[in-house]
Amino acid sequence: MTSAEAAARRPPGGNRIARPVAWRLRKFLRTSLTERLVVLLLLVSAVYVALGEFRDAAVMLVVVVAVVTAEAWVQLRADRAIASLSRLSAPRALVWRDGRLKEVPPDELVRDDVILLTAGSRVPADARLVEAEELLVDESLVTGESQPVEYDLRAGGLAELRAGTHVLRGHAVATVTAVGQSSTLGRVASLVGEAEPQKTPLQGQMSELARRLLVVAAVASLLVPAVGWLTAAQPLRDLLLTGLTLAFASVPAELPVLVVAVLGLGSLRLAAQGAIVRRLSATETLGTTTLICTDKTGTLTENRISLTQVVTASQTLEGLDASEAELDRVRQLARLASEAQTGQDTRLADPIDMAVCRAARPGWPEPAVRFSFDSARRLASGMAEVEGQLVLGVKGAPEAVMVRTAYWRSADGIRPLDGQLKDEVIAAATELTAGGARVLAVASRVIVGRPSGGPSRLERELVFEGLLAFSDPLRPEVPRAVRDLQGAGVAITMVTGDQPATAAAIARAAGLGGPTFIAAQTKSWSDEELAARALQGCVVARARPDDKLRIVRAAVAAGQVVAVTGDGVNDAPALEAAAIGVAMGRSGSDVARESADLVLSDDSFATLARATADGRRLYENLRKAIRYYLAVKLALITVSALPALIGRPLPFLPVELVLLELFLDLGASFAFVHQPAESDEMRRRPRDPRARLLDLPMVAGILTGGLSLAAVTAATYLAALPHLGTGGARTLALACWLVGHATLGLVMGWERRPLSLGDLAVNPAMPIWAACAALLTLLLLVVGPLAGLLHLGPAPAPAALGAIVAGLAAATLVELLKRVRGRLHERVPDPRRATRGTAPLP
Repeated sequence: MTSAEAAARRPPGGNRIARPVAWRLRKFLRTSLTERLVVLLLLVSAVYVALGEFRDAAVMLVVVVAVVTAEAWVQLRADRAIASLSRLSAPRALVWRDGRLKEVPPDELVRDDVILLTAGSRVPADARLVEAEELLVDESLVTGESQPVEYDLRAGGLAELRAGTHVLRGHAVATVTAVGQSSTLGRVASLVGEAEPQKTPLQGQMSELARRLLVVAAVASLLVPAVGWLTAAQPLRDLLLTGLTLAFASVPAELPVLVVAVLGLGSLRLAAQGAIVRRLSATETLGTTTLICTDKTGTLTENRISLTQVVTASQTLEGLDASEAELDRVRQLARLASEAQTGQDTRLADPIDMAVCRAARPGWPEPAVRFSFDSARRLASGMAEVEGQLVLGVKGAPEAVMVRTAYWRSADGIRPLDGQLKDEVIAAATELTAGGARVLAVASRVIVGRPSGGPSRLERELVFEGLLAFSDPLRPEVPRAVRDLQGAGVAITMVTGDQPATAAAIARAAGLGGPTFIAAQTKSWSDEELAARALQGCVVARARPDDKLRIVRAAVAAGQVVAVTGDGVNDAPALEAAAIGVAMGRSGSDVARESADLVLSDDSFATLARATADGRRLYENLRKAIRYYLAVKLALITVSALPALIGRPLPFLPVELVLLELFLDLGASFAFVHQPAESDEMRRRPRDPRARLLDLPMVAGILTGGLSLAAVTAATYLAALPHLGTGGARTLALACWLVGHATLGLVMGWERRPLSLGDLAVNPAMPIWAACAALLTLLLLVVGPLAGLLHLGPAPAPAALGAIVAGLAAATLVELLKRVRGRLHERVPDPRRATRGTAPLP
C-alpha cells in the first residue's frame, strides 16, 4: 500500500503498546507521597500546626509542593530518557510501501501491510504467511514452547505468525492481520502487571547506603536532643524541632534519584552520539571494560564491498596488459553468476553480488538460469545467450574454480591449463588476499546443444577468465579509536569469520597488534591460555559463533570485563555472556539487539570507543555528584548538631533546610551530569568493578569538603550569635552556607586538576547554579519580608560580606588541598594510569 493509505488506517497515537497515562500518574503520586523526605516534611508541618505556627506550616506545605515538583522533574526527565533509549533500540520492520521496501518502527504498521521477515528479525505484528522458505520460528516468548516451529506452506492451509516471536532461519513474506493492542503480544501485555525496572548495581549500592544513613539520621535526631536536654534543660518545643531538623538534614532521600538522573540523562547523551544504552547497568560497566572482542566487517570496516581490481587470465599468466573489452568480459561473466539486480535493496542481496552488479556495464542479457552459491561447491553460476552462444559464467573461491577448469583464455585464444599454471593462479590470488582483499576467480564455458542436468554437470571443463579483488575499506576513524582504547588500558581482539590474510591486513591497518590465529588452532588451547592470548590482543580468523562464545566465557572466567560486538542470531549467546553485549543497529538482527546492552546505531567501532570514554566520564561525574552530595549532607548534620550539643539555638530551622535541600537536589542532579571529562579518562586503566564506591579518596573528599563547609558556617553562626541574636546569626549562617556550598560544587566538579576560569564556560549549568545561590543570598540580605518569612533577622553589610568571604574560604581550602595533592602525584606516578601496549589490571 502507499504511505498515505497506511497513515489513514493508523489510529491516532500509533499502535504502540504503551502504559496507560492514568496508571503512570497514580504510580508517581503514590511514590512521591510515600518518599521519606516528603513524609518528614509533612510531619514537620503537622508539628508546626500543633505548636500554633500556622504561617510556618503553610510555608512548609508550599515547599512540599516545590520539592515534589523538583523531584518529579528530575524523575520525569530520567524516565523519558530511558523510554527514549528503549524506543531507539526497538526492533524495526521491513514493509513494502510505495512500491519499495522500507524500514519502519513496528507501531507504524497497519492491517494488510506486506512485510518481509529474515533470519534474526522479530515478528512485529500478527501476520499470515504468503511465502516461506526454510522458515524456523522461536515462539517461546509468547507460547512458552521451547522447541522452535518450522513453517512449510507446501502442505497447504494457512499459517499464522504471532507478534513477538523470532525468526531463527530462512525468510518469509507475510500480510499483517493484527497490530498493537489487538495483536497477540498486545493482549498478553494488557494482562501482565507493570513490573518495576531492574535496578542497576550502583542503584542497589546507593539504596543500601541510603538505608544505612537513615539509621544514622534516626540515631542523631534522637541522641542530640537528648544530650541537649540533659546538659542545658532546653524547652520541649525546641528539642522537638531540633530532632526533626536533624532528621530532615540527614535523611539521604535523594541518593537513588540522583543515580537515576545522572545515568538516565547521561545515557541519552550517549544515544545522541550513536550508542544506545538498552540497560542502565551498561552505563556503569562501560568504564570497567578491560577487553573488547570485536568483529571485522561493518564494525572496523565500512561494510561496503567494492570491486577494486580485475585481473584477466592473460595478465595473471602472461603479464600482459588487458584491454577494456577483456576486463569488461570478466565483469559480465561474474554478473551472470550473481543474483543481485540493479536497484535492488542492498539488504536483500549478497554484498559481493551487489558490487559486481555496480561494476558491470549494461550490455549482456540477464541470465536465464542461475545456480546459487552453496558451501559445498563454494561457487555460483548463471547462464545466458550471448551473441548466439549459450554462455555459462562461474565465480567462486579460486581453489574451487581451479578444480573445475581445464583451459584458460590467453591473448591468442584458449589454451590448456595444467597443474603448474593452476599453482600460479592460486599464488596470484594469495598475493591479492595478502593485501586485505577478498578474491574470487571467474571462469566460463560455452554450452553446445541443449543444456541438461544440474550444476555438477555444467560447471566442469571451464575456461579460466580472471580474478576479481573485493575490499571492504577500513573506517577512517578506527585507527585513532584503537589508539585511544589501547592507551586507556583496554585490550582489543578481533574475532572474524573472514580468511586469515584479510583479517590480518585489516588488523594491521587498524593498528591492532598481536598474532593471527585460525579458530581451529584455539580448540586445543585451555581456557586460561585462550583468555591470556585474547588479553594480549590478537586476531582469530575463520571463527564461528561458538568460537566467539568460548573466548568471551574464558575471558570472563579469568576476571576480565568483556565487551563483545555481534550482529547475527548466533551472536546472541556471546552478547548475553559478555558484561557488555554490543549489537549493530544497522546490520544487526533483532535477536542480537534484544540480547545486547548497547546498540551502535552506525555500526562503527569508533562509536564504541567514544561510548567507552563517555561511560568513564559519566561514572566519574556520578562519583563526583555523590561525593559532593554526601559532603554537603555531612556539613549539614555537623553544623546542625554542634550548636544543639552545646546548648545553643539551631542555626537552621526546618523551613530553611527545605530551601537548602531544594538547591542541593537541583545542583547535584543537573550540574554534575553535564560536567565534561577531565581529559585523562582515556589515559587511565579501567576501574576495578570490585572496588568500593566509598574508597579512601572518596571518603577523604567527603570529609574535607563537608568539614570545611561545616567549620566556616558554624564559626560564622556562633561568632554572630552574641552580637546579632538568633535571627541575624541565622541570616549570616544561611548566606555563608549558600555561597559556600555552591562554590564547593564548582571546585568538587574537578577531581584531579585545578579549577580554571575556562572551566566555567564548558558546563554552563555549574555557574548558573552558583549564580542562583548568590542571587538568593542577596535577596535574603536585602528583601526584609522574605527574610522574615524564613525567621531571619537583619545583618549589617560588613558582617554579611564577612559571611560571604567565609563561604568562599571553604571552597578555597578544598581547591588548595587538591593542588597540593596534584603536585604530589606528579612526583609519584599514579599506578592507575594506563601504559600503552601493556595489559590492563585484572
